[in-house]
Amino acid sequence: MSKLKILAVLASLFLVTCQHLYSEEIKSSSIKNIYQLSDFGKSGTLQEAAKTLEKAVIEITAKGGGVLFVNSETCNDFIPESNVQKFLGQNSVTIIDIRGGKFRYVLPSLGYRIPSDPFGYASVYMDRQINQESINPQGTNSILRMSNRLVNGSVSYFQPVRGYEKESDPETMKVYLITVKGIAVGMEMTALMGQEKESYSERSSEFSVNVRIEKLGWDKAKNTHFAIVRKLDARTAWHPVTHLINKATVNAMTIYESTHCDVEEAGTIQIEKHAFGQGDNFGIGMRFCYMGNVMSTGGDENGNAYSVDTWQLLFSFIGKVESWDPDGGKLVYTPDSKRANTLGTSRPIINLNPEKWITQGKIAVESEYSETGEIDPACYVRGINTNWTPEIIGRAIAIDTPEEYAGNPPEGFWKAALKGRKIRRWWVITNYAKTASGEDRLWIERIRHLVYDKSVPTLINENNYRKELPYIIAPCAMTANVSEGVLKEHKMELKGDSIMPGKDDKRTIVLAPSPDSGTKFDFAPGDPIEQAVGSDPSHPNGYRVRHREAMPSCNSNSSSFYTINNGAYPIGAALAVHGGHDKMQIPGHSKFFNAIDVSATCDYGVHFRNTIKKAAVFMEKPEHKIAWKTPAGNLVLSSDEKGRLNIQSSGLKLNDKAVTGVSGVSATAFAAKNLRGINIQVKKGTTRQDVVFTEEELSPEYSLIVQPSWLCRSAVVTKRKDGFTVIFDSAPENDSTIDWLMVR
Repeated sequence: MSKLKILAVLASLFLVTCQHLYSEEIKSSSIKNIYQLSDFGKSGTLQEAAKTLEKAVIEITAKGGGVLFVNSETCNDFIPESNVQKFLGQNSVTIIDIRGGKFRYVLPSLGYRIPSDPFGYASVYMDRQINQESINPQGTNSILRMSNRLVNGSVSYFQPVRGYEKESDPETMKVYLITVKGIAVGMEMTALMGQEKESYSERSSEFSVNVRIEKLGWDKAKNTHFAIVRKLDARTAWHPVTHLINKATVNAMTIYESTHCDVEEAGTIQIEKHAFGQGDNFGIGMRFCYMGNVMSTGGDENGNAYSVDTWQLLFSFIGKVESWDPDGGKLVYTPDSKRANTLGTSRPIINLNPEKWITQGKIAVESEYSETGEIDPACYVRGINTNWTPEIIGRAIAIDTPEEYAGNPPEGFWKAALKGRKIRRWWVITNYAKTASGEDRLWIERIRHLVYDKSVPTLINENNYRKELPYIIAPCAMTANVSEGVLKEHKMELKGDSIMPGKDDKRTIVLAPSPDSGTKFDFAPGDPIEQAVGSDPSHPNGYRVRHREAMPSCNSNSSSFYTINNGAYPIGAALAVHGGHDKMQIPGHSKFFNAIDVSATCDYGVHFRNTIKKAAVFMEKPEHKIAWKTPAGNLVLSSDEKGRLNIQSSGLKLNDKAVTGVSGVSATAFAAKNLRGINIQVKKGTTRQDVVFTEEELSPEYSLIVQPSWLCRSAVVTKRKDGFTVIFDSAPENDSTIDWLMVR
């Protein structure tokens, strides 16, 4: 058996690459349907390899399909792609690229039907059934296991340096270190040099060069560690070294998925688990064990057992028209166009030629603001001195004011990354009408579960509704197919410059018919264009759980989110809600509309079962309020800076219960220190009585009611901060008392 066939057996058993290697094609004496690209022709250049691959796929498919190896005889720059299966079940070819001793698997576009799932298809299918008397006791029996052991070479280091000195060797530099943690001789780092600057809202430096650590030592005079570093690029000159950095990322598996056409997805990873027996069951299980400090350097994001970053990308495709075929709907963009790898269907291509725009007058979005994006049935966009015609239907409208540009906060990632580019929110116009009074009105399309064609744009600044605003109406066409528009280099930079089209990229976008086709507003060579970003997104959920239970649980552990501290030291929070990085685009906007939103029926909103040492609810600032929405208005409980409880309501109802422990009553902003006196002794024959408060008032501005225990008339003649004086028109014949009540 040849080395190539032995390699094929090992590859098939290791990753079960395709169904052909599962089947009867594997014999004890030979392996059929195994080929190499060089068997079908030359592959030393890109053009030769592409042509030979096309020929190989046709011939191998005709023979029943198989596995095709790409070996070192093939041009290094050639990247084979999946062969297209025109229908499910069609014979196909799995490509295994073994150049350089590394495996790259290129799988058929559809794969084949999974027998146990009539709606399931796969290009790689692993199937195991355990049906035996016993399995390994206490062991983990996996269908696939990856072992990724990091022993040396990776590092997490991003630290400023204490200083630097030039060495006799001009290619080396002596750098004084703040810490030597993570650094070893032979390690490659990036030396940041020169003035610090900000790029994409992150710190960077004017210059940088990759270096290798040649020596580590201790400088007794400076009492610090140092490193001798050597430049790896002799063309870069030394500049003042400010930082050393190596934050290379290592993981066991990376899944990359990009969708440039409309798709209904069950998930990049989908687990369907059926548990019909008893025993602990986990959909996804993880044990995160650590012994180091976890956080090692600047920019670290702590240890996370589960982490999600959702980014609303704004740097959409932008370029120029090279050619336009209105009959075929094919637009070819110029080679200097940018961000082609963000092209996608169902987002319009906007013509940015100002000569084809309508900007006359102003508009007002006549609609009620909705925090949740509800559609106002009475809404419309009002034109002010606009003079529109029905020809605007099918074009796109954008509100052209900086407050309504996406990604335009005073500071933030997109403010820096967009480099001054305006990201307008474009909406396709679907209806137009002129009222009896001559007022222009239009409506746009929104998709909110269903398509609503009589809607209005949502606004970033809710205070802009019903205000006069500048606008642009531009020709556009909906994107139908981008398969020849995205680049062959399957890469997209989230930070940094765009990947540019190569000489073999077709740069072609297929557009749906437009009402402006064939008119002066149609696309033309030289027109600047962009693809609109989604202007009405539904923000992704960071984590979603949907229950469908049918009977009571046997314990209290049935939770959508369950956390338990089994350790011996407090955890910072069971749930933490933080906001950071970008400043808000609209002053007064919060990071969250709601930190916690409960819209389901429940017995208890928040249930505390065990000891709460300090406070069940603790609010650190006086402006933190508790409010109830009522038909008569909001009832609000709050505190002022002096620690006094403020109640804003239409009244106070105690349901026949008493108020106790009250030290004073005040109708002013100042609290009363005294409330009443009971059974104040008055000697017989007394016509003038001085009363002293238990605590001095802030001022003598208060009212009093005095009630003697004998029949007489009384009057308060003096009010002081420490008390008051009352006189009687007739003295008591015996020792008596008075009661008094005070209100400020």
